[in-house]
Amino acid sequence: MKKIIKDFFILVSKLPFSFLYGFSNILYFIIYYIIGYRKKVVKNNLLIAFPDKTEHERKKIQKEFYKNFSDFMVELIKTFSMKREDYKDRIKFVNLDITQQCIHEKKDVILLSGHMFNWEWLSGISPDLQQKHKYAVYKKVASNFFDQSVHESRSRYGTIPLTVKEVGRTMLKLPNDGSHIFLFVADQSPFKSRIHYELNFFNRLTPAFNGYDKIACRKEYAVLYINMVKIKRGKYEARLKRIYPDKEKFRENEIVEKFYSELTQNIKTHPSLWLWSHKRWKYISGTDYQL
Repeated sequence: MKKIIKDFFILVSKLPFSFLYGFSNILYFIIYYIIGYRKKVVKNNLLIAFPDKTEHERKKIQKEFYKNFSDFMVELIKTFSMKREDYKDRIKFVNLDITQQCIHEKKDVILLSGHMFNWEWLSGISPDLQQKHKYAVYKKVASNFFDQSVHESRSRYGTIPLTVKEVGRTMLKLPNDGSHIFLFVADQSPFKSRIHYELNFFNRLTPAFNGYDKIACRKEYAVLYINMVKIKRGKYEARLKRIYPDKEKFRENEIVEKFYSELTQNIKTHPSLWLWSHKRWKYISGTDYQL
């Protein structure tokens, strides 16, 4: 059955983008107007993030989010058959000279992104990055089929997928010599039992992962933020920005704070590109907060 499903996705993925985006239009109508997929979650998240906006303004962002989400879904299917040149045409890294600078400094790189569309395509354009060894950190999903599919997609062009359980050990044992780069989609919610740090995110005290901060400080990695921008349908830019410490070295959790500061600005500039359907504020100060 898994092979049949996979073969079906591969077959559909070979359809041209124009057809898939036509299907995305239909998908948007279904998930927004008929199913109402996580509509309450999205509405409340937008209210938390943008209390000063009018209901009409938030509704407009909501609709644009669902359109981008529908595009994201068909773009995920397309990854089953995308070639290297397809990635290079669809997503462009800007300010790549920063990664070259890190190589000259002999510093490995932590590359931080939020769930800004289309974060899944970031690992497919690894040849654009100058570091010899590229790693994409991901969280295992319950479905073995989709977990394996994500693994295969990310490793197709040289990126090495690492689970969150593997990444710490891997980073600690590798030399910090400028030849390694690690991609983290770093704005996920930690499990309630693993909340070790909270910060202000859109005026809410919000639990945040901070494991990458500890390793980056310990090994003195260079840290880069990816500012994701959707130029038009199916065309993205990943604009790199280096994050520097306020003093000579990063203090504890400074990287996490600066990442969320950059992400907040990224979201405010392009609000419909963030994954609003994620229950990001379900835990606040150790208390259940169910949207």
